[in-house]
Order: sequence, then structure tokens, then C-alpha cells
Amino acid sequence: MKKIIAVLTQKGSLSTGIQKDTTINLFEIENELVKGVENMKLENTENNYFSLLMSIKKVSLIYIGSINTELKNILKKIGIATKCRDEIGDDKFINQFIFD
Repeated sequence: MKKIIAVLTQKGSLSTGIQKDTTINLFEIENELVKGVENMKLENTENNYFSLLMSIKKVSLIYIGSINTELKNILKKIGIATKCRDEIGDDKFINQFIFD
């Protein structure tokens, strides 16, 4: 099964919300293997822009340090799950990365 996972970072750490210096790292996963990677800088931090971008990129899951409730609810309504720093625990995918 193919899916797109987004990891939002800032200066080597999971991003605190979405800000101008947030980097979006998109991973195309198929059968638990990374098949492709795309990195992009976030140009617009508005909730509607970000959620539309994630929908266009067909993201199914976003890892982020923290996220505001309004954006989390918008993403949930359009079928995109989020995992914040305190929800990661022993997550197999994200624990492959080393963050500050």
C-alpha cells in the first residue's frame, strides 16, 4: 500500500506549529519502504493554505512537534492524521530519525 507521510521540521527538530522556517519533508512509503522523498519550505502559514497543500500532496499522516487545535481539526476533517511529539512514543517510522 502506498502512502505519503509528512515530517515537519525546524532547525533539526520537529516543528512547533507551522511557521515561515518550517520545512516539509514528504516521504512516499510503499510496503514499509521509502520510495521517494521531497523537501519543501513552507511559503504560507495560513491553516487553509497548509491543509490544501497537504491534501494536494495526498498526505495521510503528519508528524509535528505541536499543532494548534483548529488546524488539527481541519486536517482531521479532510482525512489527514497528525501525530505530535507527545503522541509518538514507540512509533516505528519516526523513531528512525534523530532530532535535537
